[in-house]
Amino acid sequence: MVFVVVLLSTGLLHFVFPEKDISEEEGRRLRHFPELNFQDAKTGESSEKIEGWFSDQFPFRSALIEIGKGWRKVAFPNLNKDGAQIIPIVHDLTGEDDPDDPDDTEPIVTDPTPPPPTGPTDPSGTSATDPVTTTTEPPVIPPIEEGEVKTTKVGIIILKDRAMERYYGDEKKLKAYGERLNKLADGLPADAQLYSLVAPTAVELFAPEAYHSGYSSQIDCIEIINNTLKSNIITVNAYDKLLQNRDKYIYYRTDHHWTGLGAYYAYLAFCESARWTPVPLDRMEHYHLEGTYLGSLYRATKQAVLKNNPDTTEGWRPVVDSYKATAWDKGSMESSYQIRLNDERIKGGNSYLHFSGGDRALLKIETSHTSGRKILIVKDSFGNAFVPYLANHYDEIYVVDPRYYVRSIKTLVKENGITDVLILNYMFGTSNATWLKGFDAIAK
Repeated sequence: MVFVVVLLSTGLLHFVFPEKDISEEEGRRLRHFPELNFQDAKTGESSEKIEGWFSDQFPFRSALIEIGKGWRKVAFPNLNKDGAQIIPIVHDLTGEDDPDDPDDTEPIVTDPTPPPPTGPTDPSGTSATDPVTTTTEPPVIPPIEEGEVKTTKVGIIILKDRAMERYYGDEKKLKAYGERLNKLADGLPADAQLYSLVAPTAVELFAPEAYHSGYSSQIDCIEIINNTLKSNIITVNAYDKLLQNRDKYIYYRTDHHWTGLGAYYAYLAFCESARWTPVPLDRMEHYHLEGTYLGSLYRATKQAVLKNNPDTTEGWRPVVDSYKATAWDKGSMESSYQIRLNDERIKGGNSYLHFSGGDRALLKIETSHTSGRKILIVKDSFGNAFVPYLANHYDEIYVVDPRYYVRSIKTLVKENGITDVLILNYMFGTSNATWLKGFDAIAK
C-alpha cells in the first residue's frame, strides 16, 4: 500500500508542479508533454516521447540528481587534496545547447562609439587584402601553475580550481577528419576559399607536460590534420595565439569552452590567415556578466571546489553600424526568429549562450559592411563565442551546425555567393560521431 501511494502521488505531482523549460544543472532544454497523434501512436514514438517527458519533468528531479552526486562522492572518494581529482566521464561534452528565445524582429543597431572607420572594406581602416604586420621577436610563453596531478586513462582532472578533460588522439581518425575537409574543398566553387581551425582544449595549455605529450599532445594531433589537408586549404594557427596568452582568462575553469577572450585570440589567428586587419579589443565595446557561471565540467562532477569558484563571462561587441541576425533551430527551416549577438540578458548557468545563442541548424547575420566578402562557418559549440568577431568584417555570416543542419553546404555556398568557408571544431569534435555523421551528410 505504501508503494502504491508513493507511486500514485509521484504521478499526480507531474500535473501539479509547473513544467520547467531548462535544466541549468545539465545545460539543456527539458522536454514537455508531446502532442499526441495517430502516426506516433502507430510507430510507438508516442510512448518514447511521453517517457522522455516523464524523465525530464520528474518531481524534485534536481534535488535527486544532487543527492546522487553526493552519494557517489561518498561511495567512491577520489579527492587528492591540493592536487588533482580524477572523474571518469565520456569526453563528448558538447551537449545540446539551448537556442535563444524569439527576440525582436527588427535589425539590431549597435553603438560602441568607436573612432569612425577610414575605409569601406574593413572597420579597422585597412583593406581586407592588406598584409597583417607580424613581429620577428620570439614569443614569450607564460609558465603554467605547478600542482600535483594523478594519472588516469580517462576522465576529468581538477587542478586547484580548474577542471580539464583528458585528451587522447587517434591518428586514423585525425587523418579521416582531414580527408573530409579535402573532399569538401573539391566540391566548392573555385572562388570560395576553405579554412580549417582546430581549437585545443584547456588541458593542452594549463596541465603539466605529462597530460599533453605523445598522443595526448593536441598540437601534434592538429599537425596530423594539417598535414593531411590539401594545399588549397588554409590552416588557422589558433594554438600559438592561445599558448602565448595562457596567463590570461582564455578558458573557463568549470566549462570545456574557451572564453570570449580565448575566442578573440583565435579570431586574431584567423585574421592573419584570411588577410583581415583585426579590430583591437579597445575599439570594441566591452561588457562583463556576473561571476555565477557553472559550466559543463561542473555539471559533470559536482565538485565543491568548482562550485565555490564560478566563472565570469565577458565579451566584446563588434564594430558594425547595424546587423540583423536570423536563427533557424531545426533542419526543416520552417520557422525563424531574430536574435541579438552578445546578449547580456542571458546569464547564470546559460552564460555561454549569450555570445551568439546555442547550437542550431542555421544562423544568418547580415551586416552593414560592404567588403564584398561573405563567410560560412561550419562549427561545433566552440564557434558560438567566435562568431560575433566576424561581424567586424563580413557583409554576411552563415553559421551551420552539422548536428542540426540537413541541407547541402555546397548549395548554400553557391546560392549565396559565399567567398570564405571556415570549418571550426575543437579537438574532441574532430572524432565526435554525431558531428561527423552530420557533416558527411551535408558535405556531399
